[in-house]
Amino acid sequence: GIAAGSTRLWAWPHGLADLVLGHVLLDRVHPAVTGQEPGAWGMRHAGTVTDMSRGAGDGDSLAFAVSLRAAPGVGVPQPPAPMRAAVLLDAMRAFMGEEGLWDGTGCFHRAGVYDPVQGRLLRRAEDIGRHNCIDRLAGWAAREGVDLAPRLLLVSARVTASLFAKARRAGFSFVVSRSAVTTASVDMATEQGVTLVGFARDREERFTVFADAGGRVLE
Repeated sequence: GIAAGSTRLWAWPHGLADLVLGHVLLDRVHPAVTGQEPGAWGMRHAGTVTDMSRGAGDGDSLAFAVSLRAAPGVGVPQPPAPMRAAVLLDAMRAFMGEEGLWDGTGCFHRAGVYDPVQGRLLRRAEDIGRHNCIDRLAGWAAREGVDLAPRLLLVSARVTASLFAKARRAGFSFVVSRSAVTTASVDMATEQGVTLVGFARDREERFTVFADAGGRVLE
């Protein structure tokens, strides 16, 4: 089990089970966070939220019970299939084109899981915090038994070192952002053999490949 504890998250107050499960997996029990396996990436657990109740006190806190189990088939991660430039832009077009909280607010981020083999977006998450979006995707993947290693992470937000590290803990090795990427995230991607793409703007028909040791972006 996991020790009881509390965390304050500023979040969109809907679909909280996936957010909580992902946050526990990526920020509480992940071997890279606990120091058990420095540099480890990919989730080692599946799980569910088994209960939700109002927390003690007069505030708006919520208490969640989380059940974890070893993820089946955890082994050498399979990298995503290579993608042609036009397909990558089409994926970003579909990702950003769907209606959602992003539209007209100016204060929401979104992230999505894209399958390059099936050629479709498997899941999209939106929240006021970009890290929350990754947590929501990780929670969904753990609940549904989806391996994130062979999929792409699409994000609307700037890829900072902390966001990149969380994406790695979730299992991604191919990250595409509509926005900028920081120097620290580029250095981390280069060292770890991760494909990192920024400024992916479908309307402008362009993107910039900042790291691609695996040669996953094709012309």
